[in-house]
Amino acid sequence: MTTALTTPTHQPAQKGTRAIAITLILAVIAAVVAGVVGGLLVLRASAEAESARQAEAFAEVLPDTFNLAVNLSFERDAVVAGVPPVVLRPLRQTTDEAAQAWRTRAQEIDSDDDKELDATLTRMTQELSNIDVLRTQAQNDPAIGSKHYTALTNDLFSIADDLPNTGEDQSEQAIEAIGHMPEAWESLGQERAIMFAALSYSPLPGAKPISDEEIAALTEAEAAWRRSLAAFYEKSSEDQRAALDGLTNSTATKGATGVPAHQAVNDIIAGGGSAVTLDSYTASSTEFMRGLQEIFVASAQEIVEGQRAARDDAVRGALAGLVLTFAVVGVLALLIVVLAVVLVILRRSASARGARG
Repeated sequence: MTTALTTPTHQPAQKGTRAIAITLILAVIAAVVAGVVGGLLVLRASAEAESARQAEAFAEVLPDTFNLAVNLSFERDAVVAGVPPVVLRPLRQTTDEAAQAWRTRAQEIDSDDDKELDATLTRMTQELSNIDVLRTQAQNDPAIGSKHYTALTNDLFSIADDLPNTGEDQSEQAIEAIGHMPEAWESLGQERAIMFAALSYSPLPGAKPISDEEIAALTEAEAAWRRSLAAFYEKSSEDQRAALDGLTNSTATKGATGVPAHQAVNDIIAGGGSAVTLDSYTASSTEFMRGLQEIFVASAQEIVEGQRAARDDAVRGALAGLVLTFAVVGVLALLIVVLAVVLVILRRSASARGARG
């Protein structure tokens, strides 16, 4: 009779204990899974944050890179033109200051994972450290020196090609715009070299001021200039397009013909004469290039801001994942403790009842 009365009481208790034990096991499994999955997500977010930080450090060197490249090209043109030391000296000082700023920034770039970039940075750092050798060579042989100046300038501009893309539309477009800049600047330099040569001498009466070969080279450089400047304009931000419109008198998509220097280039290509002189062409071209330098640097600064925003987003994502993981695991851990305590109490109660029975 005793067994018949106690069995119904023990069965619900046993079922409750079993249910709690199963729930406890499931909670432990859930905690382990949440910890593993959350940990993996946090690691991934942390890796993305680190990549974003490296991209930001890379982008931050671009304004100094473009400044240095532009100043080197001005120094090159001055050496080729044979300007007196009193004119060349401040140009070199400006280049040296830009080179020091670039070297300081370049040290912050983590290029260990990119051997090609690391080799490029190392080579350029060495060349800048030995720039006095380049200057002496350029003084002795301006043609050879000009090639070395141009190679170094192109190397600096090409750094932008290795800039990581964050996937953000605005930053992606700014990076794409910057990608057209090296061709624009190189073709602009080619035009200047041809125009300097053509305007530096007085032709005989009735003779053309420029040879057919120079016309062909000027035409090719102008075509590259128009193509690259229009592409840069199209992908640039509204602020930079407005700056280009102001600089070119709204002719950025037409080769900047609103600038007297570029109008003179097109006049000569068209076979007509030009009233421009060497001095007026140099002044107009130099003023335009300095304005273009400011736009390039401003575009680079936009990329820096985009990369910085991407880094902030990645860091916030990593922190949010970490907090969420701790919260979920913490709740599950608390549930496990509570279930374990309840399970122990139930088992002790069952043992006590069994001893009394």
